[in-house]
Amino acid sequence: MSATEQTKSDKPLFERITSKIKTASSNIPRLLVELAVVFIGVYLAFLLTDYQEELEKGEIRIKFYESLIVELSDVVERLDPDGQEQRNLLWHMSTVEEITKGKRPKIPARPLHHSIPGLVLTAAFDSRNFESLNTDTINNVVQLSPDIESLKQRIDTFNDLLVSLLEAQQSDDACCYDAQGKLLNDYRWYPKLVLDVYELNVDIRELILDQAIPDLQELKES
Repeated sequence: MSATEQTKSDKPLFERITSKIKTASSNIPRLLVELAVVFIGVYLAFLLTDYQEELEKGEIRIKFYESLIVELSDVVERLDPDGQEQRNLLWHMSTVEEITKGKRPKIPARPLHHSIPGLVLTAAFDSRNFESLNTDTINNVVQLSPDIESLKQRIDTFNDLLVSLLEAQQSDDACCYDAQGKLLNDYRWYPKLVLDVYELNVDIRELILDQAIPDLQELKES
């Protein structure tokens, strides 16, 4: 085969290769567009998922804020000085005041009551849902839990000791004082526990009204 014939036979092959290169080159922009579309689609899907998760977390936070506001408002009402429970405590406070003045009043054998449920606080801690309340201001609510538990423990102790006091009063009205009119050692728990319960009530109520509820309202509206 001559050089001329060889050149003629190679020409179609060269043209086919050149044609394929041109075709591939013309497809590159389309392929890049397709890749860009796929990338943007995946990126938007991730953004949508993140948005939905944040939206769900936000809804959870708002529900907790609302539930906590309702529960804490109920606590404030129960600790209201004009409420039945607090009137009972104030009766004991007046007895403590008389004891402090050196008088010898008969200690009222009236138990104290602790009817603060704390259900939302308890549920939040038990389920670790406070992790969704990602804010420093929630500390004003968190620290209420030990205060409320401390109040409950003191009231329970008071009521347990009141049983022995009542038994002593049944046998001797003047059972609780010595010759100088001071409380005997066995009954010095009385003024201390009454004052502790009263101060805890005041602290809890002020913390809720001055900090916890305002903070929760602000977080709910933000």
